[in-house]
Amino acid sequence: DFPSWAYEPKDYFKFEIIHQSKKSLARTGRITTPHGTIDTPAFVAVGTNAALKAIDFAKADDAGQQLIFSNTYHLLLQPGPRIIRDAGGIHKFTGREKPFITDSGGFQVFSLAYGSVKESLESGGELKRSNRKVIQSAKKRNDKCHWRSDVT
Repeated sequence: DFPSWAYEPKDYFKFEIIHQSKKSLARTGRITTPHGTIDTPAFVAVGTNAALKAIDFAKADDAGQQLIFSNTYHLLLQPGPRIIRDAGGIHKFTGREKPFITDSGGFQVFSLAYGSVKESLESGGELKRSNRKVIQSAKKRNDKCHWRSDVT
């Protein structure tokens, strides 16, 4: 359970356990969002730039695709936050009303700044490739990384 100061429950988001194994504790569940229901576990299609390859959203939805994953960093680069915001959000931008999930784009930020995750860890925070353009969305403060998403 989340501490009360860390999370304010919303009536329109809900997670329920449908079945839990007595042997392994594995479970199936259901996430309810304002844009639809997601049964778990689930296959999540990746539409990095809010677009699927080789199939459109209507056909994916007809096939039972409940959730699409998009990458915040890629959306920041193209089409950009202003275009998505001006369209009315990712659902209006794509014409898909079912659920989307996005990540922070942190992997891309570090891989661009350091070249790879391995190089990032080995460098102890020192950039190895000074000629690379570094994304300013991540700032190292007190050994912690603070993230800001420009896509909502």
